[in-house]
Amino acid sequence: MAPQPVSQSRKLLDDWRKTLNNEIVESPFPPITVPNETLVSRILKTLRESALLHPEKAAVMESSDTSRCLTYQHVHDQALSVAAFLNSRGFGVGDRGTAFSFNCVQLPVIHLGVWAAGGIFDGSTAVFKHHETVFQMSDCASAVLFSSEALLGNVLRAVADCPSITRTIICIRSSSAALPDGVIDFNDVIATPPLDDVIPVPMDTPCFMSYSSGTTGLPKGVIHTHRSYHSSIEILRSHFLREVYPVLGVEKIDWHQDHQIVATTCYHMLGFGMLNWWLLTGSPIILMESLDEEIYPLIVEKYKPRYLSVTPPIFAFLTKHPRGISTCMDSVQLILSSGAPLSQEMGDELFKHHPSVKYIVQGYGMTETGYSHLPLLLKEGVNASSGVVAANYLQKMVLPGTFQPCKLGEWGEILVKGPGCTIGYRNNPELTNNFLFDKEGWLHTGDVGYMDDLGNIHIVDRMKEMIKVNWMHQNIQMPPAELEGILLSHHKIRDVAVVGVPHDDGGELVRAFVVKAEEDLSGAEVEKVIEDKLAPYKKITGGVYFIDKIPRSESGKILRRVLRENY
Repeated sequence: MAPQPVSQSRKLLDDWRKTLNNEIVESPFPPITVPNETLVSRILKTLRESALLHPEKAAVMESSDTSRCLTYQHVHDQALSVAAFLNSRGFGVGDRGTAFSFNCVQLPVIHLGVWAAGGIFDGSTAVFKHHETVFQMSDCASAVLFSSEALLGNVLRAVADCPSITRTIICIRSSSAALPDGVIDFNDVIATPPLDDVIPVPMDTPCFMSYSSGTTGLPKGVIHTHRSYHSSIEILRSHFLREVYPVLGVEKIDWHQDHQIVATTCYHMLGFGMLNWWLLTGSPIILMESLDEEIYPLIVEKYKPRYLSVTPPIFAFLTKHPRGISTCMDSVQLILSSGAPLSQEMGDELFKHHPSVKYIVQGYGMTETGYSHLPLLLKEGVNASSGVVAANYLQKMVLPGTFQPCKLGEWGEILVKGPGCTIGYRNNPELTNNFLFDKEGWLHTGDVGYMDDLGNIHIVDRMKEMIKVNWMHQNIQMPPAELEGILLSHHKIRDVAVVGVPHDDGGELVRAFVVKAEEDLSGAEVEKVIEDKLAPYKKITGGVYFIDKIPRSESGKILRRVLRENY
């Protein structure tokens, strides 16, 4: 017999699907009440309670060396010490603190400390080049910079190019070498006597800023308030409790035994969201600095997670790992893929290698929207959709340009409203008011998709990344993600990106960039895969380029502009 929460969901869905022809689609789920307190207050409470139950247990650890870890009490006390230190330096409500670091156990201490001090946390990717770091540093204007020792030189060079802003610089140590003048040792910061509690702030005060991946231009500082960010995390947590865990046969969860792996960078909305969700539940967290193909299977095998949250590069690794890792996946029942659309073909390929996996699902969201669409586990197998509109959200599909409502199955832009949406872009009111939000308050995602007759949303591609093919004197728009999904199912292809390049007929040629899984793969083979499976206008007309690595953002999105600029 199916668990009760599932049968309730099916009844809700049956009633909800009768309303799908409406212009505005409400969530099929009852509204979730988000506590009227800051997320940091709740997390610190969880840490205190967890420390009483498991005083010696690690709350966070690093995958490369799990002895580098912090207990629940360590995270709690050190976060309040960071807050006390920041307040002693005049840092307070509305001030920004930026972390330049790979995933490490100090990161949750830092972001919780910034929040506890009343500030706004801003994460920065560790792989930014100099001009990108300078841009974010200038735009964000943080009062405090936290840097890993490995990145300190880059940070100091960027600071030198931003002379108008005075900053406190704190280094997360990995050696005993002397620090440059003026740089503060993080160990001295956490030695500060801690605050008794968090600095109280209104819920509509900004708390988090994430710079979008910049797939089509410069990154934008997306601002979330305590209310919007807390809403995102609570909606995600509640959905899994109500709709996912019961299907996996989990009646009562011992969170402190429910280990979770964060293999995506915590500067980004996805990795940062996973980190805060599991801090809130008290789940032990294994942080990976980056995807390590040797360590990842060992961590999965040792800690036996029920489900994995992955990006497309990790999914591809699980499918195409050259040595095979099926035995280490025996505990995994569910894989949730986010960051870019996942094809049915890729999902089917993974099932061949990992028979223990029962569900492969996707969610949908953006840095700007939070987790606006979440998956349902109504049947085993691959769910190629990105789920249904999440609790507390509204959805609308409109035809690009005309903004007229779409019919079921018709491609259009996805618009959303919900409590987890951003309040806008930093230093860019024009983009916020004229492009991100319309006059009715709908957030325009810039993503093309469609809704099927069951209410599932299917992501086709970014509006700006659709390839415009001139075929039989017609201008046809084609999603590169469709070709990528087909090509990735081929055993000789490890990774792929498809882009449009200008052609003198006014349209675009279709060009494929391929990372080989087997050396004898030829361009002709790649072209034939598409010719055999897709319509003639979708064939590869702009050539096949073999490269060593597909450029991606740290959330897994393909950086097509980089390919266009360099090839």
